[in-house]
Amino acid sequence: MKKGLFLFFMCMMAVLVLAACGGSDSTSGESEETGKVTDDSTNANEVVESDEVVEIEFLHMHTGDVVEKLVEKYHQSQDNVRVKATFTEGSYEGIVEEVQMRATTGDFPDVITNGHVYTRFAIDTLPVVPLQSFMDEESYDTSDFFPKMLTLGQSDDGEQYGMPFAVSTPVVFYNADHFAEVGLDPENPPKTWDELREAAAKLTVNDRFGIYFDYQITGNWLYQAMVETAGGKMMKDDLSGVAFDTDAGRKALQYWVDLVNEDKSMPNIDRTQAAQSFMSGNTSMYVTTTASLTSFRTQSDFDVRTAVFPTVDGQERVVPAGGNNLFMMSEDPKKQAAAWDFIKFAASAEGTTHIAQEIGYMVTRQSPLDDASLMGDFLEEVPAAKVTYDQVDQMVPWYNFPGSAGSRVYQIVQDNIQAALLKQKTVDEAITDAAEKANELLK
Repeated sequence: MKKGLFLFFMCMMAVLVLAACGGSDSTSGESEETGKVTDDSTNANEVVESDEVVEIEFLHMHTGDVVEKLVEKYHQSQDNVRVKATFTEGSYEGIVEEVQMRATTGDFPDVITNGHVYTRFAIDTLPVVPLQSFMDEESYDTSDFFPKMLTLGQSDDGEQYGMPFAVSTPVVFYNADHFAEVGLDPENPPKTWDELREAAAKLTVNDRFGIYFDYQITGNWLYQAMVETAGGKMMKDDLSGVAFDTDAGRKALQYWVDLVNEDKSMPNIDRTQAAQSFMSGNTSMYVTTTASLTSFRTQSDFDVRTAVFPTVDGQERVVPAGGNNLFMMSEDPKKQAAAWDFIKFAASAEGTTHIAQEIGYMVTRQSPLDDASLMGDFLEEVPAAKVTYDQVDQMVPWYNFPGSAGSRVYQIVQDNIQAALLKQKTVDEAITDAAEKANELLK
């Protein structure tokens, strides 16, 4: 996130909190203290079965026309709710910034995509409406969802606030043609950190790089995967401070430093340049979100394959869940009901299949995987899409730093990772500095 956004984040926080808590004159039907729907709320079924047309706004950060296609499918399914899809730049931070700006007027969108990295922040700070009351009212069946995906939108006490919409895990994309060219077996990709490093060294030929770890993804997502796979943690269990100032945290960063500076198999470039380098055949492996699958498949002229995230030292693989939930922010009871109806459609078997096939995210339910007309045939045609499901049992939540300082902590970690890669700091200095500065903010 740009530094200017952090300053803006802090300046707007007071305004946002006032907007979230000061609804005493509102006729929204929400409880002032909890944001829950009160007894005068409108049942979603009443909205979609009435003659009244309710318009809601859906604020999202997905590029292209994927969301517009989803909205059109929803419109075809019923006549009484109309969704205005609004795109905002800046990924998950862009959503947060836009919502904060709207806090000055109270004109919040009705539904938003909220990154899993900001789940705690949204629940604690934003005027989001819990979905649990809607689910309880109609005995909404959640048995088809992957249980770990449902937890991504829950508060610490298990109340459902967000509905899983787009979910991903980190995987290894690789150029199977390059593998065959240097004598590596495309059918047997690297499974461990050591094997991955050895393969990257072999693939670093003819002015090509062997690998790129997409470490710049927002929220230190890939660093979390490395640290926790190495047996460490990002946060202490009681959330009192960071926990990456350990051997695991250092081992993770040292691995990247060695790829860049010792092996010279990984370029130190930004993630946009790195993605282009992979798709153009100038980098052989790219470790990033499975959500990149569609763009890599459609924009590359080689055999794109995937492998599970590598393990180290016999430890179990740990993959944080990337992506976003759908959160409700409607104040008017009728719009709340309409928003809930749209959320249900977006999270349905059809809706989650659309997002998975169009972008590359995972479906959030089991049934599409078992249905040939949904994901069944697609997975046979695109085997690279299967791999992320092979590690779904090792999925953990994307850690959330608590409080309003969390976003700045992410940047502190990111800055120190970059300093180590540039050899401006030793690995030990980078990790120690990041932990000390982060803990100061989290006090």
